[in-house]
Amino acid sequence: MKLIDTFPTNRIGDLEYRIGRVFPFGATLMDNGVNFSIFSKEAKSCTLVLFHHGSMEPFVEIPFPEEFRIGDVYTMMVFGINVETTEYGYRFDGEFRPEVGLRYDKNKILLDPYAKSISGRSVWGKEFDPKDPFPQRGQFIREDYDWEGDKPLEYPLRDLVIYELHVRSFTKHASSGVKYKGTFAGLAEKIPYLKELGVNCVELMPIFAFDEFENMREVDGKKLYHYWGYSTVGFFAPKAGYAASAPFGMETEELKNTIRLLHKNGIEVILDVVFNHTAEGNENGPYISFRGIDNRT
Repeated sequence: MKLIDTFPTNRIGDLEYRIGRVFPFGATLMDNGVNFSIFSKEAKSCTLVLFHHGSMEPFVEIPFPEEFRIGDVYTMMVFGINVETTEYGYRFDGEFRPEVGLRYDKNKILLDPYAKSISGRSVWGKEFDPKDPFPQRGQFIREDYDWEGDKPLEYPLRDLVIYELHVRSFTKHASSGVKYKGTFAGLAEKIPYLKELGVNCVELMPIFAFDEFENMREVDGKKLYHYWGYSTVGFFAPKAGYAASAPFGMETEELKNTIRLLHKNGIEVILDVVFNHTAEGNENGPYISFRGIDNRT
């Protein structure tokens, strides 16, 4: 028997859907479906856009009925999605008046700011297909990781011996001696080295999704990438290009494995997170998410 609050009321093609739940924000897997929830105070309408992995065109677009808007949140449960082969984004419609901060454009497909996995950057330095209208897409993850009772070590600050490191640089050079160079898995391989140094805490420079091609330029024939990650694309998604398993959509598990192993070996983890600016930059920057969803908020 289906519970009344998960019983589909609408259909489009092979998919069924109904009003969703406001919390949590983002795309959350549930029995036989996905709950989508996204905030926009000033948009006039919102459309969910679904792609098959790697496809240039969406296979379906589902406008949110007005009754699916609860306060300033658009929310919808969709049933029948193959979460292993589907990517998602949104279109928002509203006023375009940049002089007052309104920048809605229904022709642009936008990334969910709460996406926990983002496609399009699974291989470091691989450029987008210029024909792709939506190169950085939300992907679904399962919230079933077994932390095996792991939790932060919570050493007193005065006792920390901190090694600040860049995940890619730390193991990318051949001298690192690791199998999975420049990745979270490579960092895990260096745990014995960190312990030998007497380190009991690593501070990871930004490991959240960013675009290494932002402001990329060539000098003397050498490509200089945006390397450090201080210009976030998604605050909830690990940088896929830092994961050996990213082509298989496993970057979140690889990061969790690494953190669990560090803790198991007595090494605390600090994350360097940048909240004061994003990869959209200033008013001349690209549309990725925030600008087209609710710029003024």
